[in-house]
Amino acid sequence: MLLNAEATAINVLETTAYFQGKWSVDDYLDQFRDLIYDSRYTNPKTVVVKFRRGLDCPISMALAGMAFGRPSDTDPEAWFHLAVRIDQNHAADEAFHVSHQQPYPPTPSMNRPLAISRPVLAAPPPWFAHSNPSPGNPVPMDIDAARKAKATPDTCRHCRKTGHWAKECDLRFDV
Repeated sequence: MLLNAEATAINVLETTAYFQGKWSVDDYLDQFRDLIYDSRYTNPKTVVVKFRRGLDCPISMALAGMAFGRPSDTDPEAWFHLAVRIDQNHAADEAFHVSHQQPYPPTPSMNRPLAISRPVLAAPPPWFAHSNPSPGNPVPMDIDAARKAKATPDTCRHCRKTGHWAKECDLRFDV
């Protein structure tokens, strides 16, 4: 019977049947420890790899993204402890965000119009004011400065006469 339990545990650990899924990390860890005991796996690296492989994706990603404080791959107990802590942090964070949300969004009444509030925008600071250029407050280039200096009177681009635009030109139609 003991040999059968060992083979069964090894077979389970070679599939995805032991993965965490919707279980908490505590429940997953209890089941995982039983499987490791029954399978008689003793290599700590194998135990860590199997454990991490079965963890839920957000927890596994949090463990993989750790730059500091990451346990040794030969210390399964440290990995177990860290996974439980991350799961508890995720649960606390989720509870915090849920407590700040309204349970049901407010529904507008059919009798009164929906008021749309727009944010009041403050005037932007005069970073590029032409009055006081300084190293921290530069003046943007005025590309059209030369053109503005010698402004041309209204010139028709059709007949080249002054005093009107092409859309008002009497000669705009070539008949």
